Amino acid sequence: MVALCVAVVACGDEEEQSFVPVEFGRTVVRPAGEAAPDELANRYLSPGREFEVIQFEIPDLPCVRSDTTDYLHVPEATTTPGGPAVVYVAPPADASKPVMIAFHGNGLDFIEAEASLLAHTDPELAQALLAADPTLVGYIEIDNRAGALRGLAGEFGNAYVAEALERGWGIVAPGNCWGDGGHGEGEIVDYYIRAPRYGHVMDERVWNWFRERYPHDRDREYSFGCSGGGQRTAQLLLHDPVATAASGIDSPADYLLGFKEDPPALFDLLAGIPEFPAVLDAFYVGHYGSFEGAAEQSLGTQMAARGIQTPIYFTYSVNDTFATSAVTAPLAQALVARLPAERAFVWNTEEAVHCQIQTRERARDALNWLEKWRRPD
Repeated sequence: MVALCVAVVACGDEEEQSFVPVEFGRTVVRPAGEAAPDELANRYLSPGREFEVIQFEIPDLPCVRSDTTDYLHVPEATTTPGGPAVVYVAPPADASKPVMIAFHGNGLDFIEAEASLLAHTDPELAQALLAADPTLVGYIEIDNRAGALRGLAGEFGNAYVAEALERGWGIVAPGNCWGDGGHGEGEIVDYYIRAPRYGHVMDERVWNWFRERYPHDRDREYSFGCSGGGQRTAQLLLHDPVATAASGIDSPADYLLGFKEDPPALFDLLAGIPEFPAVLDAFYVGHYGSFEGAAEQSLGTQMAARGIQTPIYFTYSVNDTFATSAVTAPLAQALVARLPAERAFVWNTEEAVHCQIQTRERARDALNWLEKWRRPD
């Protein structure tokens, strides 16, 4: 029995120590128009500004599937496991500055599964859509390293990252290539592609590692994310209500059942495919065990029940083109009802866009609100 206990403890320690980020490259982020092809571009950065970005990978956390450009034959054209998970870091300017974990979106694999379904059902339409808008490849590269790298490039191209960098804040952006948002803890999920899912493991351990590695103001640790990144922000708080001093959440995929109750217009492409509803239903059951389990992974439905008091800056739109009202309403209602009221900022822009923080002015207001919050003594 003693020997067994020792073995179990040793295995647990080994598993914990296996999370070792390995640097594989360095680049810079510059204003769009100034960035070289192998650099990161951010159209919100002030002219002439540039910031170093350190690129790490986690060999012990493999992506669900390997990279492939055979987009019309996913998942059968790929194998598992895929390449190592990736994370990008911009260190803080000095030890007096805040740090922020920034979550990219497009991390829920029901989107990739549906894109794959469309490609199998109507390959000519899929090819035409991809030819007309090559950025749509992001919808069929969620569960691999290429998709995560694309997400990280997008994250370092947004307004709130530009604002944070120019303030000297440290930024860490963990990639997600498991299609589980910020939920998975290594369990094998038999949905779309059968493989372990590490979304929460990645986000939590990257955040802890980053805060220990780079000296900063420990009273000012924040998070921000839009869409699937907003969902990951919510998942971080559901696991640990004190993970941040305050969090920004923009147009989140928070209440996942809302995609079934009030689907976005994009789903119209799939409306005539008989298998479509089953693909979405299987996502809820595969990742969360049941429809009820999926509902319980919403910050909107769980914030009051779990006593989560983290200050939250929340933006959304009732006319959002992707995160419809059914997806965002539970969190909006929960934050409006929160007491004391000053621990929440809720703004419905009513604009027909997805992701509301799309200007430096809006990013400035959001980060000003976050920065007034510090960890309690």
